[in-house]
Amino acid sequence: MQKGVPQIMDITSIKSVLHDLSKKVLPSRFETAQQPEPNIIQFCLRGIKTQTWIEVSWNSDSSRILKINKPEKLGAESTLSKQLKFGLKYMALVTIKQEKFERVIKFGFAKKPGDEITKYLVFELMGKHSNIFYLDNNQKIIALGKQINSNQSRFRIVSTGAIYSDPPKNLKKEPKANESYESWKESISSVPESLKYCLINTYQGVSPILTKQLETFSNLDTLKIMNKNIDFISEHNLKKIHKSWNIWIERFNNNKFNFSIFDSFFYSVWFLKNETSDIKDIDQFNEIEKYYAFFLKQKKIDALIKKIDGIIFKQINIEKKNFNLQSNLLINSENYKKYKEKADKIFMMHEIKKQDVIKGQKLYKKSKKLKRAQNLIKERIDIYKNKLDRLEEFSTLLDNLNSLKKENPTVKINLLEEIKDEICREFKVRIKNIREKKRYSSGSESSPIELNTPKGLKVQIGRNMRQNDLISFKFSKKGDLWFHAQESPGSHVVLKSSSQKPSDEDIQISADLAALFSKAKMNIKVPISLVDIKDLQKITKGGLGCVSFNKVEILWGNPTRGEDYIKKNLKA
Repeated sequence: MQKGVPQIMDITSIKSVLHDLSKKVLPSRFETAQQPEPNIIQFCLRGIKTQTWIEVSWNSDSSRILKINKPEKLGAESTLSKQLKFGLKYMALVTIKQEKFERVIKFGFAKKPGDEITKYLVFELMGKHSNIFYLDNNQKIIALGKQINSNQSRFRIVSTGAIYSDPPKNLKKEPKANESYESWKESISSVPESLKYCLINTYQGVSPILTKQLETFSNLDTLKIMNKNIDFISEHNLKKIHKSWNIWIERFNNNKFNFSIFDSFFYSVWFLKNETSDIKDIDQFNEIEKYYAFFLKQKKIDALIKKIDGIIFKQINIEKKNFNLQSNLLINSENYKKYKEKADKIFMMHEIKKQDVIKGQKLYKKSKKLKRAQNLIKERIDIYKNKLDRLEEFSTLLDNLNSLKKENPTVKINLLEEIKDEICREFKVRIKNIREKKRYSSGSESSPIELNTPKGLKVQIGRNMRQNDLISFKFSKKGDLWFHAQESPGSHVVLKSSSQKPSDEDIQISADLAALFSKAKMNIKVPISLVDIKDLQKITKGGLGCVSFNKVEILWGNPTRGEDYIKKNLKA
């Protein structure tokens, strides 16, 4: 359990979601399903007046069940989603079952309410053992999230066509509300460990996050009591934990749930409103969805950055290898004069034999070939040098994404996806075809940054190659001014000065922003190229955002000043 990663959905959270969900969707009709990622299924249930989307993940580190807002529709369909759509279409969800402290959820479907249940959806949300099963009325597995063979588990093998069996029973002690303090203490004292692991290893339903909640609820979090050995905890503090323990069990059994955030990074569903800093009514569904959406998006951002970094690193090595190979060939080609001189000496001899003529002709031929190759090799060297420069530009664009700390995570994901696609398209890099890949592109392409200068002129900043190209050519007008860090990769910045004459302050802040969104942003001052839009030309074969110009004015940009300005003036 770490800060900055999604909190594992434990049995208390699962039960609270199912309690509210049952009131909302029983009964309801199954409409459709889609699989946005390999370990996530989303399906829609329609009631008399409402439509409810549910998301279930069997990912090992973030298994969960949530009510979500209507997601974006995916183009490609997975086998699992097709089977659910075909087998459950128009069937009624009539039961939702989850036994005590077991993290197994069973959705029962019938042709209509009151009829016999003929299909089941079973969700096992148990960390790395999480899975999803689609069963018929004989408990035969029609489809599942992941198959488990004998090499992966010696306790339980699951595959399509097999009969579903429940996971091995939890043999730990079941928490009871009426258990005395003495009995409870004796149970957790059997193994000399920290209080946290005594509780986890003794009782069902106890997770690391629950132990933290108990500590916080007892006002003992500053003492870090859960990390202490039980023999070194005072009787007074241990009784406080036991009191909180009984409150948790009572609320768990009686479905008394309320969502709240504590310790900034974690949430609880059993702290009541008067026991938290929250004073307003909170919709539990929305808050849990927002919590996981935020942290899972952060996780996706980190994964995309790592992926793009890997693509760039691998491609740089390829282009460097090609560049070095051509450089060595160029050095070798410069020997053409030596071969010509050797041939000249042969034909200058007084007596020339037939084999000498053949040898001399071969030397001339080799000399001419090397001389002709020089220009071709130099062209190839320029190509590989340009490719390395382009990769450096992509790397700078990736670094610049972190310039805005409070940026919308969805916007950041879109930008990263676009940068990844631009690299793959430009360098013909093949990556695995993932169903979610094109979700962001349908009518939701990212937009360049726009903000106003001190005098009210608009400034546009490109954050990927497509945006750089758009603001420099498609969106620009005669009279606009173009800014870019001199001889340093970075974003294009365009001051929309075609609407009115810019002040010196407008021009300076545009230069500061160009400095901020460049590779040289760590410098105190950065030389910035200022070019009139009419003097800007597009290099057709150079890729998106490649430009050339003749007339240029050099200004000095201050990245720190640009950062301060954008923090104050950019709207979220």
